[in-house]
Amino acid sequence: MSKNSTRRLQAASQAWRRYSRNRGALLALIFLIVLVLAAAFASVIFSGDPEAPDLSKDRRPPSIINPFGTDYLGRSQLTLIIFGARTSLIVAFAAGALLAVLGTITGLLAGYYGGKIDGFFMRMADVFLTIPALPLILLVVAVMGPSLLNVMLIIGLTGWPTMARIVRSDTLSLMKREFIEIEKVMGANSRRILFKHLLPNQLNSIFVYTSLSLPAVILTEAGLEFLGLAPLSISWGFMLNTSISYWITGAWWLSFFPGLAIFSTSLAFYFVSEGLKDALNPKLARRRESLVAQVVAEREK
Repeated sequence: MSKNSTRRLQAASQAWRRYSRNRGALLALIFLIVLVLAAAFASVIFSGDPEAPDLSKDRRPPSIINPFGTDYLGRSQLTLIIFGARTSLIVAFAAGALLAVLGTITGLLAGYYGGKIDGFFMRMADVFLTIPALPLILLVVAVMGPSLLNVMLIIGLTGWPTMARIVRSDTLSLMKREFIEIEKVMGANSRRILFKHLLPNQLNSIFVYTSLSLPAVILTEAGLEFLGLAPLSISWGFMLNTSISYWITGAWWLSFFPGLAIFSTSLAFYFVSEGLKDALNPKLARRRESLVAQVVAEREK
């Protein structure tokens, strides 16, 4: 094994140890792994058609047989939530990857070239940041038509400006470093500097911000489904939409469990992003621990 591979394994091992010290982040990661596996193998876990109605079990409360109760068509809420997780996770990962790629590329180009290119990308980012995201998404969906692909594209296309600003800021900082100047003097081309030095040195912050953006993606996707702008009958947002009219009849579980799924998944992604921040940026974690220790010491005086 080469020295570089050994260093990478050691760095990954240390990062994992730092991550595992954060119990909240560790539990959140376990929750997300279980959710992903359950969604991936939902057809194996639950036999039959999840959308098949059974009106003889209409709106039954939670029980041992149906832990999350049944909906207005007698379908198992637990089954629908697991199948609905597929939609939320696919949209979250696809839109998150899209905004990460767009934000990273524009941020790198803006920070590296500067001048008119920097001005063009940053003014474009300002336009997207000043326009409220949800009304823009609603407008585009109304024009392009409701579909899962359009939802993923729109969320990704409207979420890149913040990532671009973060990458641009880090790029401007790295451009002042000595090793970049040495590369330029030695005649390195732009591609080598961008993708051999600037990008690898920002992967940690890119991963952290991407994971931090996923809760917002899930909430936006659920909001669009709640408004009926995504043509999916099995999704958490659509389940909330159909449950509103049954709330006054006492069928609280129809909205409680889909809402709990949205909240729990969004919160889990947030805790994972916090764990990644501590694991990939140990200096920040040590600074935070030092501040906490100072506050505790002052209170004990």
